[in-house]
Amino acid sequence: MLLVPPPPIAAASVALDKLLEFKVLGLKAADGSVLAVADASSVGLFVFRGPPSSPEFWDDAQKKWRPPPQDAQLMQLKPLVANGKTGTPPSWTATLVATGQKDGQGNDVYAGAQGGQPAYFLRAFAQMRKDGVEDSGLSVPSSSFVFTDSAANARFSMQFDTPKTLPDSAHRVRMQLKGDALQPAGYVEIRAQPAFEVEIANCDASGNTLGRILLRGDGAIVLTPAGGNLVTIDGDAEFGRVLYAPAGGGAKQWLA
Repeated sequence: MLLVPPPPIAAASVALDKLLEFKVLGLKAADGSVLAVADASSVGLFVFRGPPSSPEFWDDAQKKWRPPPQDAQLMQLKPLVANGKTGTPPSWTATLVATGQKDGQGNDVYAGAQGGQPAYFLRAFAQMRKDGVEDSGLSVPSSSFVFTDSAANARFSMQFDTPKTLPDSAHRVRMQLKGDALQPAGYVEIRAQPAFEVEIANCDASGNTLGRILLRGDGAIVLTPAGGNLVTIDGDAEFGRVLYAPAGGGAKQWLA
């Protein structure tokens, strides 16, 4: 059996939007001799997510995460290819592009971690042909790592109808600024459906909406203060007609 060490993981947390390079090093034949680049017919990586005791395996042919097959079957599948580089020692490098990868249902294959999950790990695979002898091997799991989503941690963000909506097909856009704890401090939202509207709001320390200004599709302007608060005009004001609700209750009346 070919001796295949697990690929080293440089950091336990890596950026989701960066190209990641993983190296396969120290490949040895069963007799302990170091495997040269010319001897390797196939070297690559298999990607898993979840705990090593009960992980899911990324099946690129089927475009889905699924329970991993037995090692003998796994080695018959196509890994993420690693390209060889001669040197001392020889090495093989595989590049993982996490951003933009989709499964068969159109969902993101890789995701930024929340509460430490999902976590990922790798297993290296190698196949050789040397002196007429063919052999293969599979490493034990690497150490685990998680992805950090820089967009999720951005203080300023712009969101469309759904995470998958493209700008040229959007009917809603929300521009939002977050505080130090990444809670929403306020937002401006423009809607094209079901009516052309603009909404401006601020938020409390937990990200809940407080005061709100709504420019309605019919041209009306609605000012909504947080519960128990007033709309205060600090300065001169000019009005046309005024419709008000009497303090004692009853129907609204026009101020004479």
